[in-house]
Amino acid sequence: MNIKSLLIGSAAALVAVSGARAADAIVAAEPEPVEYVRVCDAFGPGFFYIPGSETCLQISGFVRFRVAATKGTSGYQQNTRVRINFDTRSETELGELRGFMRVQSNSAGANTDVPYVTDQAIIQLGGLFMGYTESAFAALWGGGVGNWGFIQTDAGGSYGYQQRQQIGYRYDAGAFYAALVLENDAVNTDWAPDVVGVLGMTQGWGGAFAHIGYDESNKAVGVKAGVELAVAATGGSLRVGGFYSDKTANAYGITMPTGTRAANWSAAIGYTQDVTETLNATLGYQYFDGFASAVGTDIKSAHLVEGALSWTPVTNFNIRLEGNWGQQKNYAGVKTTTASGFMWVRRSF
Repeated sequence: MNIKSLLIGSAAALVAVSGARAADAIVAAEPEPVEYVRVCDAFGPGFFYIPGSETCLQISGFVRFRVAATKGTSGYQQNTRVRINFDTRSETELGELRGFMRVQSNSAGANTDVPYVTDQAIIQLGGLFMGYTESAFAALWGGGVGNWGFIQTDAGGSYGYQQRQQIGYRYDAGAFYAALVLENDAVNTDWAPDVVGVLGMTQGWGGAFAHIGYDESNKAVGVKAGVELAVAATGGSLRVGGFYSDKTANAYGITMPTGTRAANWSAAIGYTQDVTETLNATLGYQYFDGFASAVGTDIKSAHLVEGALSWTPVTNFNIRLEGNWGQQKNYAGVKTTTASGFMWVRRSF
């Protein structure tokens, strides 16, 4: 064998060995593309796209610790509430498609674990909505200047608060909105639902509203109407309005302070003022007039005063002091007073 043949053979052997080693080498796989969470600003702050979809999601809620006291009781009451909201939205050719769910728990002073419950659940497509939430008489789904009570406290005075299974349609036209809502009969005595109609408007100066509820079981009517005014001189907010019920047994009546029966009519006024950038104050008054009665123990009239101080020293952290005082008089002329108050510390997100 000559030198040339030896070199050619050695080269061939090296190529073969190198090829074999190359076949055995570990080749790193290409990394999968990662889809980062994208901000969805079409529906307001806090929404983001669910990865792999065009659905926007917002998660919000709070943790709140509250200590309360009531006149005539031997001690104080504690409550820790946890609330989580899930709000999903997307645009479709039929309008906005929305799903909203709220779960929460209340310790109610118990030194044990407590279950979570579904507090609200709503499906909405365009103006059509259905599910379980506050009665439209108390707070129309989608917001409104007439939602909640006339006194801008957490309690809100008496304004017919309740939650209902419901199906309704809401129409918005610029500053005006209207809705018709069928609500599950509170008594469930037949197939016919209760009915609530709402009219409202919002302007730079405030707004006006009227909510009318028909209680099918009791064949009774309740009315809630009023205005909200933005006080330009002080930067405050003023609410004035009233309620009417044609019967004492009425799911849409405004209950007297004892909560045993509806008032014939009631009038209320509430004012909220920013004291500083982090502190605001609320004060309100509500009067109740009962139905004429020959029973001396029935309530003839009542007064309710509520006030609150709310301090937010840093974003999403709130400390609130709230109290109320009430007095009622029955047809026998006997007066009784009530008083209660609470303080809470709340961390929102």
